Amino acid sequence: MNIESITARKLLQMKAFYVQVAHPFKWANGWKSPIYLDDRKILSFAQARAFIKLELSRLVAEHFPDIDIVAGLAPSAIAHGVLVAEQLGLPFVYVHPTPKDHGMENQIEGELRPRQKVVIIDNQVNSGINLSNVIEAIRNNGCTVEGVVTIFDYQFSIAQKRLSVAGVPLLSLTNFEAILNQAQEDKLYTPEDIAILREWHRSPTKWKPSCQKPSTKVK
Repeated sequence: MNIESITARKLLQMKAFYVQVAHPFKWANGWKSPIYLDDRKILSFAQARAFIKLELSRLVAEHFPDIDIVAGLAPSAIAHGVLVAEQLGLPFVYVHPTPKDHGMENQIEGELRPRQKVVIIDNQVNSGINLSNVIEAIRNNGCTVEGVVTIFDYQFSIAQKRLSVAGVPLLSLTNFEAILNQAQEDKLYTPEDIAILREWHRSPTKWKPSCQKPSTKVK
């Protein structure tokens, strides 16, 4: 079993994924989605947390060995970013998608010095808008972004295009296709739900739920 399948199974076993096809979730970017990943659950499971920390750190060490500092995408990836920085013995900052509107109005929290090589830790990548903003903020600080490492990649073409334009590689522990394949193998989702998820994934901005479709949740 490869790392994508192993990570997918761990996330499914801790019931971090929820599927609601008749009453979809509303994402922060306004999209309606029949699936939701509550990756905060990882922090509550010591063994899974250790696994994610070590595997994220391994990806960073193997692919970006010369980085100077780890940056977590705020707020959702701060915890995972800290774990990776601690594992690798590196400094850490976290970066907001936009500057704060209070206090010192920082966008970058912590000490990020010009000419440092940065890797960004994200918890999950969907549209890529927040990532693009964070990459720009780091570059405006005179630093280079070597890459992005995330737990889960939704594999949307819009995010892939944004990162391609930015010239930043993305590495993930698992992804949308791996989750569906593992859920099918473990018989966690119905074939109807799998079909709906694939339909949504093809065009998430245009997808609309049908009131005739049942609402389900991962077992």
